[in-house]
Amino acid sequence: MSLPKQARINAGYSLEGAAKKLNISGGYLSQIENGLRQISADRAREIAELYNKQTDEIFLPSRYSIREVNECTA
Repeated sequence: MSLPKQARINAGYSLEGAAKKLNISGGYLSQIENGLRQISADRAREIAELYNKQTDEIFLPSRYSIREVNECTA
């Protein structure tokens, strides 16, 4: 069982219940849990907070993307 799925179950959420709290579909959350979707660092934090976990407890850094923004001088 994946860490995000186990964290969700341990937090007492059904797939649909957690998805509703996160304002995403159950199918999308299922894809995240099964490693079929990469997610933003912000979304990973939202999920971890809902489950009362630290992001790195349930997601490997390679599971979510962090975008770096470079400042441009004009």
